[in-house]
Amino acid sequence: MVKALAVELGRAGIRVNAIAPIFIDTPLTPAYGLSAQAHDAVRTRIKFGRIGTIEDLMDAIVFLASEASALVTGTSLLVDGGRTAD
Repeated sequence: MVKALAVELGRAGIRVNAIAPIFIDTPLTPAYGLSAQAHDAVRTRIKFGRIGTIEDLMDAIVFLASEASALVTGTSLLVDGGRTAD
């Protein structure tokens, strides 16, 4: 979808991107009832060894919204601490 929209809207100068995060710890995370053991299982699969934070996503959003990404379109930015690197 991101690629199709980027192709469709690119000529109008509109960039289309997505963020693909790993597990993100938010105030709502405890509502899922994950045990400490489940949290550890997720954490061990992430190369950086930690669960993502809202701030991790905010930095990615700021990058994609800024001129620093002026030539970036049609892509999904992985914010996954290296989880999908293997």
